[in-house]
Amino acid sequence: MLSDLRIDPLIDLLNSAGRLIMQFYQSGEINIQTKADKSPVTNADHSSNKLILSGLSSLYPDTPVISEEMDNSAYDIRKNWDYCWMLDPLDGTKEFIKRNGEFSINLALIHHNKPIAGFIHFPVQSWTYYAIEGKGAFKKVLSDESYPLSDISFQNSFIPKSRLRVMISRSHSGKHEQAFINTLKDKGYEVETLAHGSAMKHCLIAEGLGDIYPKFGPCSEWDTAPGQIILQEVGGKITRCDNGKPLSYNKANFENPEFIMWGPGIPSDL
Repeated sequence: MLSDLRIDPLIDLLNSAGRLIMQFYQSGEINIQTKADKSPVTNADHSSNKLILSGLSSLYPDTPVISEEMDNSAYDIRKNWDYCWMLDPLDGTKEFIKRNGEFSINLALIHHNKPIAGFIHFPVQSWTYYAIEGKGAFKKVLSDESYPLSDISFQNSFIPKSRLRVMISRSHSGKHEQAFINTLKDKGYEVETLAHGSAMKHCLIAEGLGDIYPKFGPCSEWDTAPGQIILQEVGGKITRCDNGKPLSYNKANFENPEFIMWGPGIPSDL
């Protein structure tokens, strides 16, 4: 299916959803509800979801979709899928409600439990990060050409090895992440803590503007799927805390285990 992947139409689709989200963001006409897991959802989430599902159905009518904002198929059905899309139509809803600009649209193509293509679009900034397995990762700004992230990451990576830039969630970090940071300090590292929302953390690490992102609280597959392939394509990785393996997708339960995201060149045995 990778050979049939049409990058520009997919980016255009996410741009369209981003413009729709921005209409709610700029008008302030945001209706907030609380889901069963106590997380917020808005009319912007639902509208973006509807638009993207329609677009994916037109582009790839035979490829099923898993989305945060819909009733997904039972695992007995999903486990037999060779390919599926995984979608978060508005990642960082809390940041969207707070109006700090740090929210994204996440889309990944999953094949046999791993992401093989990923797209992360930031509506406020008009940035789109994307990666295709074996073909690299890229950043597209507005209507400009795409730039290889490996080049950008290399330019941003010249920092002392004794200094680590640790990403934390702007709205969801806690005592376990702080304990991890304290452990790094105890080992002699100078630590700069950077707080960001949504998948922005993943993209900034891939871009060489951060080094590590520990996540020890609730986090779902659609939050990390595109970031994982983007990071892998520039030489970084995501590892589970319990066994050191990459995260897997389209599981029976969509919750991720605790994990750490490592930037290019950062050893995972710190």
